[in-house]
Amino acid sequence: MSTVTLSDGAGLRVRIERGLTGDAVFHERNANNPSGGGRIYWRGERLYLMFNDELLAMQDPRFEFAVSEADAAEKALAFFVQCAEGCIAHAAEWGIPVEQCYSQTPL
Repeated sequence: MSTVTLSDGAGLRVRIERGLTGDAVFHERNANNPSGGGRIYWRGERLYLMFNDELLAMQDPRFEFAVSEADAAEKALAFFVQCAEGCIAHAAEWGIPVEQCYSQTPL
């Protein structure tokens, strides 16, 4: 999977973890978030956000369904890029380093 350059110059890509039953987990790898990133689970043409061990069905029509692993990977990458660009805009608006948006430490 290729790397996307975000508006602040950081790179973002998706790592694919394939399951035994044809399912897959897509892991966000974002240079602005060295502690990890989001995860999306794909099974049976459906995409789910993963929070710890819980699954939340995607509810945005652009990201709800994928017909293949490649389609799911593209949609996961697009979703992660959209979220990352939102964090970049938020950081710029508040005048804080973008890495702080991903921190567990309160502002």
